[in-house]
Amino acid sequence: MKKLRSALVLAFVLSAFWGVAQESFPNYGKPLDIPIYLSATFGEIRPNHIHAGLDIKTQGVEGKKVFAVADGYISRIGVSPYGYGNVLYITHYDGYTSVYAHLQRFSGEIAKYVKDYQYKHKKFASQIYPDKDKFPIKKGDLIAYSGNSGGSGGPHLHFEIRHTLSEKPVNPMYFGYKIEDNTRPLIQGVSVYPLGDEATLEGGIKPMYFSVEGGDKGRYTLKDRNIVRANGAIGFGIRAFDQVGTSTNKNGPYLYELYLDDELAFQMECDSFSYSEPRYVNSLLDYRRYKQKKTSYVRTETDPFNKLQMIEKRNGTVTVNEGDTVNVRFKIADYVGNTSQISFKLVGTAPVYVERPERRRSEYFVKADGSLNNNITIDDFNVSMERGTLFRDEWIQTGQRDERGCCSRIYRFGDEELTTFKQFTVRIRPDEAWADHPRKYIAYFDNSGKVSSLGGKMKGGCMEVATRSLGEFTIKIDSVAPTVKASNFKDGQSVSALKSLRFKISDDMTGIETYDIYLDDVWVLGQYDAKNALLYYEIDEKMKKGTNNVKVVVTDGVGNNKTLKMKVVY
Repeated sequence: MKKLRSALVLAFVLSAFWGVAQESFPNYGKPLDIPIYLSATFGEIRPNHIHAGLDIKTQGVEGKKVFAVADGYISRIGVSPYGYGNVLYITHYDGYTSVYAHLQRFSGEIAKYVKDYQYKHKKFASQIYPDKDKFPIKKGDLIAYSGNSGGSGGPHLHFEIRHTLSEKPVNPMYFGYKIEDNTRPLIQGVSVYPLGDEATLEGGIKPMYFSVEGGDKGRYTLKDRNIVRANGAIGFGIRAFDQVGTSTNKNGPYLYELYLDDELAFQMECDSFSYSEPRYVNSLLDYRRYKQKKTSYVRTETDPFNKLQMIEKRNGTVTVNEGDTVNVRFKIADYVGNTSQISFKLVGTAPVYVERPERRRSEYFVKADGSLNNNITIDDFNVSMERGTLFRDEWIQTGQRDERGCCSRIYRFGDEELTTFKQFTVRIRPDEAWADHPRKYIAYFDNSGKVSSLGGKMKGGCMEVATRSLGEFTIKIDSVAPTVKASNFKDGQSVSALKSLRFKISDDMTGIETYDIYLDDVWVLGQYDAKNALLYYEIDEKMKKGTNNVKVVVTDGVGNNKTLKMKVVY
């Protein structure tokens, strides 16, 4: 796409499905008054996820002032122990909405408004939609302080800009932000894939992963070779990252292009996407390689049910016959146009017969369009899939086994190296002895045997759950209550010198569902930091002078609860 980066004030929306090809963008202010260094860029490809904004470094600390980037009004406020944590949304008058996430706290009247809402509804996690006139905002207004809340992995500001009507995030770099960057993307590896039942690669049928060398002036070659021999349909992949300016973080490139004999065959530009799309990246990635080696190769073969809009050219495969030579060239670029390239030749060889593994009777060929094996029943186990759950047709291994401590047999449906776009439904009938037990849940085993809870509800005599995880499933019982311990005070202690009462809370299987703190049986706001297993009450006017009875009640995903009672002196 050809972007117009001029500073016009008005952005226009054609429909909920338009792109940004003809769009012009306003110039916005900085959300922080410190030098801008990025730890993550827009459109970075991650398993299950496309990064929807810029991660701005905050000098390794929390509490940096966060400012509105343009005039508008606060349209949404979020508080959560997960995801974006404390987050603000400002709707602007030019068709865009700015988003500020992982905040430590909100400023002034905003903070008071949120706290009043939480007390009124007696809950910490909240999604609040103030009236349009409640919080009018001017460019440069102090709105919050940067933090590390929610799913953040360290102090920073996650900053987004979205189209207001469609809610599609758009690359914030289009809005006039200038970051000095003379560093070319780094290419780390190239992959080549034989596709279909007839293709071969260097006489075999397995993908090949090649190291690279060079890099001077952005020019790379395959290590120790320049030719790859193949026959049949062939796809490609590339592993690369970018460093923005002086930042050492491994960020995602802005542009991926594949040329076959100098003709553009595949192109992906990190400009904008829909929030219905992030799971498509699992199809874009060589997902099995990622699960096995934790390395990310972007594939140029586009699966039939991969609808990721950032992919603008989808012809990234080639059929090579004996005697053919195809010049293959990848071009990788960052937002400001720094470019790296790698080239090699694909040479066609004579067809080679390679015996392929026989399919087992326990494997099912599942068509992604829903026309074959989209509903499979094996004894007391059932899986049903909608059209488009899979990205492409797949052979899926099934099986069953017994293990002590389970309330049903353990059933296999695929493994964690296979990925889906939509959720599918798993149903398991429990053994008769456990049919009426109230603390059942569906357990999931990954490839290493690690067990986690998927939850689930009884329906029609079966436990039922929607999931995207493929692997082994069974029914288990969770009869163990969560643990709750005071972490910064003891029973009967004076807490007049403390700013908060802190509790470590955890659950070993079905997870924390609810958490409540009471002073003398009156609910007070408990703030939950899930990643640190911390629940805390910031001491305020709710605590009276003298002795206070403190009660903490924590419930897990199947209803087991734990109550801790203590006394403190204030």
